[in-house]
Amino acid sequence: MKKVLYIAFNYNHDTGIASKRLRGVAKYLPSFGWQPIVIVPRTSNETVKLDNVKVVETDYQDMISRFMPKSNNTGRKREVSGRDQTNKFISKSLSLAGEIFAYPDSMKYWKKPAIEASCEIIENEKIDAILSTSSPITSHIIAHDLKEKYDIPWIADLRDLWNSNPYVNHNFIREFFEKRLEMKTFENVDVLTTTTQLAKQTLEKIHPDKKIAPVVSGFDPEDFEKIKQTKNNERLTLMYAGSLYSGKRDPSILFDSINQLVNENKIDADNIIVDFYGDETNLEELSRKYNIRDNVNIHGRVTQSEVLTHQMNADILLLISWMDESEKMFIPGKVYDCIGCKKPILSVGYKEGSLKDLIEKTNIGYHVSNVDECKKAIYDYYIKYNNNDLNYCGNEFAEEYSLENTAKKFAQLLEEVQ
Repeated sequence: MKKVLYIAFNYNHDTGIASKRLRGVAKYLPSFGWQPIVIVPRTSNETVKLDNVKVVETDYQDMISRFMPKSNNTGRKREVSGRDQTNKFISKSLSLAGEIFAYPDSMKYWKKPAIEASCEIIENEKIDAILSTSSPITSHIIAHDLKEKYDIPWIADLRDLWNSNPYVNHNFIREFFEKRLEMKTFENVDVLTTTTQLAKQTLEKIHPDKKIAPVVSGFDPEDFEKIKQTKNNERLTLMYAGSLYSGKRDPSILFDSINQLVNENKIDADNIIVDFYGDETNLEELSRKYNIRDNVNIHGRVTQSEVLTHQMNADILLLISWMDESEKMFIPGKVYDCIGCKKPILSVGYKEGSLKDLIEKTNIGYHVSNVDECKKAIYDYYIKYNNNDLNYCGNEFAEEYSLENTAKKFAQLLEEVQ
């Protein structure tokens, strides 16, 4: 079996959607003739153990702890309070200076120990290829240096684009250096991958001389084998889990639609509820603005396993995206868990793009971009719920979005670069 060195910083993270892609690829690659050796930082997260995957943990110190003095837990309460204020000032100062010091990212001090561990592996085992994945960008810089030293075929997976990511903003000086670094980093890469066809098209404009392939993510069927629906809701229950990105993901259209439907006597306010797990940005304020505070439950953050359980017990799964044209190239990772749960979806986001195309192709629900469309979708779901006719309608295309197929695509690309 061929071996691939897999540089995957977030592999052990148990709360992120991105880590599912990383672990899924590692888990299923051996089924297609590739044995991964995963390079990860040694952090507070427990190492994810899979029978067919070797994980090598390296030393790691993040940027904050590298420069922040260790706290002394002794002393009077007044002194602790003063120290907290000092730490807040330091944290704010570091944030303001991040454009300079966190370049290209705050994980940059992982580079040295990761390269040392990788070199030892390459020199003691026959490594046939390198696969790096971001974020962080440091993973690709590590792979670039290894490629330069050993001339091993290299695939760089950009789950989010580097300099075309709408959720990342830099000043013009930092942006200049970031763009220059991207070109230098990928000068010797064999293949660039990303998660959608539209993202591929964006990358082709930046790297016209490189082979670029879209590799969509997916769900792992094994995640859902032991998770069953345990209750029947007395009210139509919609559920959202995840970040709202400081309000960029705005539930106003959803809230306004529910409010209007209630005022028009099309739905009963006592028969609908919206559960939010995770980010609480503006939810209290917005739900009061649209007079539906009693219809919104704000639960705060929960573990990923708890999210899946709550999703299985919801009636409708919500996706809320940024109403911006740049968002159209992305597919949020949460949609794959929604497919795995086999629950109807209501997606609120930009009027066109990759997410809308996926939802329409798979017939898993509605994608809406304005209040009128959202009202129609909610009302349809509400009527079906009351008639005991609310069912998942995903078609055969929905089953294509599995992490096994994601790994299969990477295995094909790894074979091509040999």
